[in-house]
Order: sequence, then structure tokens, then C-alpha cells
Amino acid sequence: MKGEVMRRQLKKAFLIDTIFMAAAVLLLLIANIAMALKNTAAQDDSSAFGFQTSGKENTEKSFLINSENAEKAGVAKAEIYINLLRKDTKKVERMSLEEYVVGAVAAEMPAEFPIEALKAQAVACRTYAMRKVARKLLHSGYERQKVYLCDDFAHCQAYIDKNQMKQKWGKNFTKYYQKLCSAVMATKGEVLVYNGEIIDCLFHAASGGRTEDAREVFGQSIPYLKSVVSRGEEACPKFSGEFYFSCDEFVKRLKSFYPNLKLSAKDIASQVKVLQRTNTQRVKMVKVGNIKISGEKFRQIFGLYSTEFWIYPQQSRIEIRTRGYGHGLGMSQWGAGYLARQGKSYKEILFYYYKNVKIYRVKLKV
Repeated sequence: MKGEVMRRQLKKAFLIDTIFMAAAVLLLLIANIAMALKNTAAQDDSSAFGFQTSGKENTEKSFLINSENAEKAGVAKAEIYINLLRKDTKKVERMSLEEYVVGAVAAEMPAEFPIEALKAQAVACRTYAMRKVARKLLHSGYERQKVYLCDDFAHCQAYIDKNQMKQKWGKNFTKYYQKLCSAVMATKGEVLVYNGEIIDCLFHAASGGRTEDAREVFGQSIPYLKSVVSRGEEACPKFSGEFYFSCDEFVKRLKSFYPNLKLSAKDIASQVKVLQRTNTQRVKMVKVGNIKISGEKFRQIFGLYSTEFWIYPQQSRIEIRTRGYGHGLGMSQWGAGYLARQGKSYKEILFYYYKNVKIYRVKLKV
């Protein structure tokens, strides 16, 4: 009898222990599910992102710990997703951040460039995108869909999908696609940060020999956008250009923007004058007839390659010569290609064009 009682007590204790264990497992499962749902809901919210230094010290270790936490929470991969507005179709496409960066690099830099230059471009494109997300710069008209980016290079940065890559590269598609994927994944999650904030990561094709200081463009100094010498850009197809306009066409274009302009097609030479240039020889202000026009606006009106231009009025036409391609701020893509061929790493390229920045890895808060 005593032995039976003991057996019953043991059985009862075992049953109680089993119930408690089952309850603990159930609570843990519920907690994991809640964490997974929280992580999924946060993927489109800038508050769901955190940063960690991407230097030599413990970078991979820290990233792997983050991935393990994500898996414990029921998430297969700690991937960041973005919504992209396609300009032509007006459709919003959802894709991983790294998939987006592959398409952006494919659109923004020649795939023939050295791998280190492509890595630098990948970090630049990712930084540009994540700044918009972090600052909640939603695309006008698409706020509810949480669209921060579009594929219009005039508004955001360019992007092409796989089908467009196949059209662009033809038989070289597989080779170039794998090359770009390699460059993107080698820098996965990396962004440029200054003083704790993601930088305004501007870049252009070719500076014309020296990049511009942000003060000359925006009227205020930006510590990481300083003027630097940029060599090896001459191979850029639009490094220099010549534009010709009849005197009548020259006047007509200007008057379409400035109806009150007083400018005669006769004796234009005495009516057009560059008033001010930056230290890099880009035009800041032009006087045409009775009005003053910024160098950037003048460039837009006449479709010039850059604001580093010279105007040569002649008897029957206007000749304009340009040097460089793009706004000249930040990284020169052709300059980056040159530095990569000189043996520079992507980090050295980035630190050359963007001063006093650090590389951080963006990750989901899990």
C-alpha cells in the first residue's frame, strides 16, 4: 500500500511537471510568433532599422548573431524589403533591398567596370535608398503604400529589372548579372554614415577633373561632400561636349522659360555673359539680356552635360562647350573605375570621395 501511494504521488508529480512543461513550451511558442509578427510588420517602417559598425572588428559575428535571432523568431532570413514605384507602368513592386541594389547598380554603372568600383556603387545606391527610408521620405501620392523610391533617375536613382538587363547586356547577361550580385552581396547591408546619420550619397558620371563642394551648389557646407581631384575620367563618353544653337533657337528656348526676357537674336555676344564660376570652374550665374540665370538652370534649358561650360557667341549661332558629365557632387563613377584599376578597394574609393564617413551595416531590429 505504501509503495502504491508513492507510485501514485510520483505519477501525480510527473503529470504536474508535464503540464507545466507543456504550458512553458506553449508560452514560448506564442512569444516567438508575436516576435515574428512584429518583425514582419516592421519591415517597411524606418523605426525597424538599426545600425552596427561594419569595420574589421566582429562585423560578421554581430551579423550572424542577428540572423540567428531572426531564425529563432520564426523569420527565415533577416531581409529588408522595399516598395519600388515603376515609372512607366505606375505599378508598385515589392523586393528585397539587395535585389533592388542589384538593379540600381545595373542601371547606374557600366557592368564592365572593375568589381571594386561596382562594390562602391552598390554601397552608394544602398545608402541613397536607406536615407529615404530612415528619414521617412515617402513618394508623393504613394504614402499609404509606403513607397520611398521610384525608378526615375530624375527623381530618385535609376533601376532596371532582369528583363531590362537581358535587353541591355544580351549574351553577356549571365556574366554581368553574377558579377553585380557578387559586388552587392560582398557589401550586403552596408551604408555610409556621418555623425550617426545616413549621408546624402550623391554621385555622378564624371566631374571633369575635380568634384564640386556642396557649398557651391546648396549654399551651405556639407562635411562629407568636399571637392577632391578626380583622375582618369576622360574615357567617359560624355566627358566633353559641343552644343550648337542658332541665335533664333537660343532666344526661343530662353523665352519659353522667361517670357519677360529682353534678348535680341542680333548681336548676342554683347548680351550673354558668365558672371560667376566656382573654384572648379562650374558656372554659378549667367546674365542673359535683362535676367540672371543659375548655371544649373541654364544647363537644364539647353540639355548640357554639366555646369562646367563655356559660351562662344558667333555671328549666326551659339556654341557651348562642356566638360564633365553630371552635377559633380560626391563620387565620380568614372573616377571610381579609375581608382579601382589602380588597385584601390571599394572602401578606399568611398572614403576618398566622401570625407570623414564611416561604413555601417543596416539591419532589422529583431
